[in-house]
Amino acid sequence: MNSKINLELMEDLTVLYVEDEKDIRDNLEKCFLSIFKKCIVAKDGKDGVQTYMKHQKEIDIIITDLNMPYIDGIEMIKQIKAINPKISFIITTAYSDKQYLIDSINYGVNHYILKPFKIESLLKEVEKSYLSTHFVKKLKQQSEQIESLSKVFNSTKDDLMKENDKELNSKLVLIDEIIQLLDRR
Repeated sequence: MNSKINLELMEDLTVLYVEDEKDIRDNLEKCFLSIFKKCIVAKDGKDGVQTYMKHQKEIDIIITDLNMPYIDGIEMIKQIKAINPKISFIITTAYSDKQYLIDSINYGVNHYILKPFKIESLLKEVEKSYLSTHFVKKLKQQSEQIESLSKVFNSTKDDLMKENDKELNSKLVLIDEIIQLLDRR
């Protein structure tokens, strides 16, 4: 591939990987563990929904097969999207059935990759799928930092001392002591 994959971005991701074929699941889990912050696996669609519900606060993206026992990939996607419509999905499947493709588009799947695939192609799709979520998180963090700084600059020393932030309080005490020492000169 021509473009490089942002490995720093990958290192921050927690992925739910849903695959019913044990050998494929085990091999890709090992690969994913070396790339992503965390890889959580599920063995079928039913397990995928249950696992998502258990770990939903930490999962950034879901990579799933389609043709699985108990609950197929499309039904799993519908159930998870009902919980979190913004979660990103990438489908990896050996089936190029048009109905699966249409259904996956209708349920907001980000990418559809046919097996066998190169890991680099999958990672590129993960990167594309997660980028918008990544930037929204970054903007939220920056907004929180700006809000926090705004509170500091718009507060008196006494207001800040009332807060339970021990680190901030100790820094303020230190700054106050330095100011007193400078005043004595």
